[in-house]
Amino acid sequence: MAAEAAVETNDLTKALGYVNQVRERALNSTTIKATDGVTDAANYDIGLYQPGDFGSQDMARTAVRMERRLELGMEGHRLFDLRRWGNMPQVMNDYVDNESRTIPNFGPKTSQVESKHNLFPVPVGAIDQSSGTLGQNPDWGS
Repeated sequence: MAAEAAVETNDLTKALGYVNQVRERALNSTTIKATDGVTDAANYDIGLYQPGDFGSQDMARTAVRMERRLELGMEGHRLFDLRRWGNMPQVMNDYVDNESRTIPNFGPKTSQVESKHNLFPVPVGAIDQSSGTLGQNPDWGS
């Protein structure tokens, strides 16, 4: 998150430092061995970013988002990241379209993820009990 904030404030040097801290930790961690106990279980090539790799805010943003995706994979942050970045509907629809090409009956065939899915609808019971204080999120109707 600190690297992401640094990119958004255009402090690319600080963002580079934060990302390289994470990559250096991964680079220096103990590797997991395959079942033979000798060879590495994965063939990841982990290196540090160089200053030229963060040559523009867009390049840095792309790199930081990919690093976040790798570092936090399977930890339940992805949907919240996509919502915060404002690209959740597009990414999710592209994902469903791609997977539907190879997996029969994958995902919804008629509905698409929309911008309204960035917010949850306010439960009707909560609105009713609020004596007019609460209202429905705009994209979900009244």
